[in-house]
Amino acid sequence: MIAYDRVWRTGANAATQFTTSAPLSIAGIAVPAGTHSLWTIPRATGVELIVNGESGQWGTQYASARDLGTAQLRSESVATPVERFTIAVNPNDTRNCVLTIQWGTFRWTAPIAVR
Repeated sequence: MIAYDRVWRTGANAATQFTTSAPLSIAGIAVPAGTHSLWTIPRATGVELIVNGESGQWGTQYASARDLGTAQLRSESVATPVERFTIAVNPNDTRNCVLTIQWGTFRWTAPIAVR
């Protein structure tokens, strides 16, 4: 069960981080090249993605002052529950892909584009 209206580490233990060598747009959030962390805020009405400029921290050490931005994720239910929490990046072409976060019966997605 996911608690609503609270920042979620979007993974387990350490903060979920990613590294990009090129500037990106994730769901409209401008993300410079470098290493960043992902956070989410599940709400009864949907889910917000947070891209944060800090990396390497423990998953309970969220600093909103380092946020690069927030955006609404697309939420949908899946018929077959996903047992293992999964974060994936699925390519559409050489400059566009989709961030997919799945667990249980939910799937959250956001477009990613190389800027």
